[in-house]
Amino acid sequence: MKPVVKVLCGLSICIRGMGQSFQLKSVNSYLTNGAYSIHFTDAFSFMSNPACLGRQTDFYSGLITERKWMLSELNDYTLAASGILAKGGFGISFQYNGDADYNEQSLDLAYGKNLGKMQIGIGFNYSLDKAAGYPGAGFGSSDIGMCFHVSEKLITGWVLGLPVFGSVGMTNSERGPAFFRMGFGYEWDRNLFFAIQVGKLSGFPMNTICSIEYQFNGQFFFSFGINSNAGSPYFKTGWKKNRLCFQLYTLYEPVLGFSPGLVLLWNSKKSGG
Repeated sequence: MKPVVKVLCGLSICIRGMGQSFQLKSVNSYLTNGAYSIHFTDAFSFMSNPACLGRQTDFYSGLITERKWMLSELNDYTLAASGILAKGGFGISFQYNGDADYNEQSLDLAYGKNLGKMQIGIGFNYSLDKAAGYPGAGFGSSDIGMCFHVSEKLITGWVLGLPVFGSVGMTNSERGPAFFRMGFGYEWDRNLFFAIQVGKLSGFPMNTICSIEYQFNGQFFFSFGINSNAGSPYFKTGWKKNRLCFQLYTLYEPVLGFSPGLVLLWNSKKSGG
């Protein structure tokens, strides 16, 4: 009887250890701190905080392509757009990550409303994981955010996200994570922007992302940032002419290596030199 008990205990530990407590949505390395600024906003800013859509004054669109850790099997593509809607703003994005053997797709919808010095926003996400030969697994989540203008130069805000539906597994079901993020953005002037984002994802330690972005003559962009959890530095440079902006970026992870990416941004109002 004693050997049987030992075997059963060992199996229960193994089964528990192999399970995951939640399903993580795939993310690219492009920093989206523009949610906490006026002059550094782009089509992807609402993915950091949907409340920033409340001060939407233009139509933005963008495309990101990234080769995560230099592996073609982890190629990431993200398409996003945001614009004005009913005294507020809307945002939509579609992301595809992976290859034919295993891939992850996600759709984000968001809306923000302006309340003066404060903006509020809400977002919805649907993620679908597909492995060759197996049925897809869908997950849904929702988040709510707030942005507050402390002064003309300083904007702060927070976002809370919770899983809504979707789970995988019978023994230890896998579902979406809960998270909380807080951000601070300070525009020294129209050309220099500092940002800090502090985030906590359930089951993971707190993470801090600091970045600084500078633009020269409204045309050339340079940005540097660092991710505290892995000590990963981030660098971005780009060029803007009228409505079109072209950027190159990369994140370096000490163990896994580089994740280079290309960004194309377009907005409906002409700017720059």
